[in-house]
Amino acid sequence: MTSEQERLDDLAQRAREELAMLSFATKPWVIPQSRDGERIPDVVVIGAGQSGLVVGHALKRRGVTNILILDRNPAGYEGVWDTFARNYEIRSPKEVMGADLGLPSMTIQSFYETRHGKEAWKAIKRVPRRDWMDYLRWYREIADLPIENDVQVTNIDYDAGGVTLTTADGRQIRARLAILATGMDGGGAWTTPSIISDNLPKSHYNHSCDVFDANRLKGLDIGILGAGAAGFDVSVAALAAGARSVTMCMRRPSLPMIDVAREIETAGQLNHGHELSDATKWGLAKFLSGLSQSPAEHHFHKAVSYPNFRMCAGAPWQSVRFEDGKVCVTTPKGDFAFDHVFAATGVCVDMMRRPELKKIAEKAALWKDRFVPPPEDPSPDRLRFPYLNHHYQFTEREPGTAPGLNRIFAFNALAALSMGAMAAVSISCHRFGVPRVVDAITSFLFREQEDQLIPTLAAHDKPGIDLPDHVRAMLEMPAEGELAQAS
Repeated sequence: MTSEQERLDDLAQRAREELAMLSFATKPWVIPQSRDGERIPDVVVIGAGQSGLVVGHALKRRGVTNILILDRNPAGYEGVWDTFARNYEIRSPKEVMGADLGLPSMTIQSFYETRHGKEAWKAIKRVPRRDWMDYLRWYREIADLPIENDVQVTNIDYDAGGVTLTTADGRQIRARLAILATGMDGGGAWTTPSIISDNLPKSHYNHSCDVFDANRLKGLDIGILGAGAAGFDVSVAALAAGARSVTMCMRRPSLPMIDVAREIETAGQLNHGHELSDATKWGLAKFLSGLSQSPAEHHFHKAVSYPNFRMCAGAPWQSVRFEDGKVCVTTPKGDFAFDHVFAATGVCVDMMRRPELKKIAEKAALWKDRFVPPPEDPSPDRLRFPYLNHHYQFTEREPGTAPGLNRIFAFNALAALSMGAMAAVSISCHRFGVPRVVDAITSFLFREQEDQLIPTLAAHDKPGIDLPDHVRAMLEMPAEGELAQAS
C-alpha cells in the first residue's frame, strides 16, 4: 500500500507530464530590459496567495517567465487559510475550477482524491480549509515559481517606463509591470466600528480577521457584532475553546438565508461582469450589499449546536462602554456585559489606508470621479473604489497627469466594482478572471516591443534543417566544419 506522499508524488509527476503535453507556445518571448546593467523583472506580482500563484503560473504558461512574486508572510502561510481563517471548509463549491489552468491533474479534485480517496470526494460538499491550503502548497511546488517570502512592500511608485517597489528593509525593485494580488484587505483594511475602537481598551476587542489565540477565551462571555460568515467562524472558535457564552448581535431583523453568491457564479457574470454599464455595476453592488449572504452551512450548524450560543436579531449596538472590567453593550433588545468582543464587520476599500498604495491613490481615478450615483444610494464608501479599465488597470483621474499608472493592475478587492461581482478575490474568479488579466499583461508587453518584432525575426539565423555534406557540395556551399573555421 502506497503512502500519501508517494501518491502525491505520482500526481505531481502526472501534472508535469500534462504541462509538457501542453507546452506549445510557452517558450519565453519577452525581450529583456535592463536598468543599471541588470535585467529587471517584466512583471512583479505582489501577493503569493491563491490569486498570486495562479496569475504567476498563467504568466509562465504564456511565456512570461521573467517574473517575481513577493509575499509578506512566511513560505507556506500566504493568504488567509492558515493564518486567521477559522472556517472549517471554503465557501466555494468543491467543483470550482481555474487554478488548474485546464490540467486535470492540477485540479483540487485530483489532489483531494489522491489524498483521501474518491469516496471521500463524493462525500463532501465543499473542500475543507486545511486541505485547500495544502493544495496551494502543493500547487506552488508544481508551478515552480520565483517567490520571495517575508517581503513587505511599503511603497509602489511608477513612471512612464516602469514601476518601482520599495520594501520594508529599504530595497528597491524596478519592474516593467506590477499586479496587486493582495486579497480582501489589499485595497483598504478590516474595519472595526468606532463605537468599539473609541470606547474600549484594545485588550478587550478584536476584529474577526485578527490573528489571536482562541484558548484565552476559555470561561469568558463573548460578544460578536455581525452575523456574516466570519461571525460564525469566530463564534465556533470561541465555543470550541471553552467560552462560557457567545452572543451574536445583528442589526438585521432576521438572519440572512439566501445564498446569492452561488447564483452569480455563472460564465456570464464571471466572464462578462466588467462589460456591464456603470449603472448596473452600481446597482448590483447595492443589491448584494443590502441583501447580505447566508452564513456558511457547516459553521452555522456547528454554532447553533452549542447550548451556550445565542443570536439576537434587530440588535445593533447603540452604545458601548468599558466598566469594571466588562464590555457593556446597549441594544434595542437589551443590555449585555461581555468579557471580550469581536467585530465581524468586514473590510473597507480605501487606498489611503494602505501606505504602499498612496502614490497610486494620489492620481488614480475613483468612481466618484466618473460616476454620479442615484440620490437614493449615494454610498460614499463605494465611491472610493478605483475606476479601473476593462483590463484591471488603474486609470488617470486627469488624463496625462500620471504616465505609467496603467502599468499597475489591481487583481484584488479594488477590482470588485469596476470588474463586476466576484471579479478578483473569490476562488470562483480564477477560471475567467486570471486569463483576462494575463491577456492584458501579455498584450501590454507584446505591444511595447512592437518596434523590435521585425529586427528580432531578421536576426534569427538558426537553420531549420541540417544539410549533409554531399548536399552542401551539390549546392556549392561550404562544409559544416569549414563554416566553423571561417567564423
